[in-house]
Amino acid sequence: MIVTSWNIRGLNSKGKQRYLKERLRKDKPGIMIIQETKINMQQMEGIIKKLKIQYEVMGQDENGTAGGLVIMWNPEEIIFENWTSLPRVLIGMCRVIGSAERILITGVYGPHIPGERERFLKNVQDARRIYPETPWIIGGDFNMIRTMDEKKGGIRRPDQFMDMFNEMITEQRLVDIQTINGIFTWNN
Repeated sequence: MIVTSWNIRGLNSKGKQRYLKERLRKDKPGIMIIQETKINMQQMEGIIKKLKIQYEVMGQDENGTAGGLVIMWNPEEIIFENWTSLPRVLIGMCRVIGSAERILITGVYGPHIPGERERFLKNVQDARRIYPETPWIIGGDFNMIRTMDEKKGGIRRPDQFMDMFNEMITEQRLVDIQTINGIFTWNN
């Protein structure tokens, strides 16, 4: 099963929509997690229908001119048994067709506003508490850094959320999987 995660930075343009269709056709992911769609779910469903994409979708609407979180899956490969939505966190229990193993899929799109980060990290931890023994794949954009080495531009100073983020990663035993093609990782 191939899982991809993409901070698309808006899915309003026809060019991004065509590129989404191209990525799905070329990469054939079983699951694609998309952050920062900047559209609502009605618009997302319209895009899927217009592009004739054979994927199903669950998600959260944008918040003004930002946000939006979507998990798409190929129904010929993946069955989602249920899903839950917490602020900035989508949680879905799925299984690969032909297998009995269940996998917890979580998509995240972290807040830019520091005051919302503590609650966001708690929501991520709550996602895991729902199914503590199930294999877990989490993808998305946390909008947080683990070390100052990851900081590009802006004010370069550590904050309390860096420590909280690292503690959450350690407590949840998360592993940062290296990308096959990292051209979109940590880039603007």
